[in-house]
Amino acid sequence: MLVEGYETGFDDIVDLTHEQVVRYRHAQEWDGEYQAPDRFSNPETVALKAAVIRGRRGSRR
Repeated sequence: MLVEGYETGFDDIVDLTHEQVVRYRHAQEWDGEYQAPDRFSNPETVALKAAVIRGRRGSRR
C-alpha cells in the first residue's frame, strides 16, 4: 500500500494514527473533507474515530 506523493507519484507509508475528526461541510477544493475537532467552536459537533495513514510528504500539502 502506498499514499499519494506531494504533487506527483506515490510515497511509502510512514505512520498510522487514530484521530478524532469531524466532517467539514464547507471545505474548499484545497481542504480535506474532515478536520480536527478543535478547529470548530460548536461543542455539539459529533466527532468520528478515523485511522489516518500518513506518507512521508503528506504534511507538505
